[in-house]
Amino acid sequence: MAVLAGDVRLAGDLMVAMAASGEVEVLAASERGDADVVVVLAELVTDAVVDELATWGQAAANPGQRVVLVVGPLRECYLPRLFGAGVVSVLPYRDVTAGQVLRAVLATCAGRAVVPDMLVRWLVDEVRSAQSSLLASHGVVTGGLTVREVEVLRRLADGLDTCRIAAELNYSERTIKKIIQDVMSRLQLRNRAHAVSYAMRVGAI
Repeated sequence: MAVLAGDVRLAGDLMVAMAASGEVEVLAASERGDADVVVVLAELVTDAVVDELATWGQAAANPGQRVVLVVGPLRECYLPRLFGAGVVSVLPYRDVTAGQVLRAVLATCAGRAVVPDMLVRWLVDEVRSAQSSLLASHGVVTGGLTVREVEVLRRLADGLDTCRIAAELNYSERTIKKIIQDVMSRLQLRNRAHAVSYAMRVGAI
């Protein structure tokens, strides 16, 4: 593990805690490229800090290297770049203790992540947004339904019969029936009501 810090007091406390634990080996800052975990203490994250982290990550000799970032107030706009630069665990700078940083280091080494609840929610929202964008680019919406299937199921949910749906969507009635049958077969749904219920449950309609 390597420690890169602007806070001499916290860095000193952290070094003492690391040495006392006997569970980690502390490398010099010049050897950070070989470290499994790099601890970065930054009271304020700026573009320069993010750029430097990205540069370190690209130059690291250890491809599995991960970063524990102890940071002050953090703007969301930096998060994608920070995670892309290898940050796995994030601790609040204010009132953080050397023991908390040590536990985050050990957790990160073990393949886990330590992040505030606020960042967990941000990550969930980002994954959901990315998934929706990816599906939409392939003509698919939530739940594995295509846009056309959703249009049909939405009208079924409104009580329209296949003849009326066909007229509204400018398809033949045979096509509408095939769309419904394909959905039920692919998703193993019992009937039209089950198909509508499924679409509602996954949030497609």
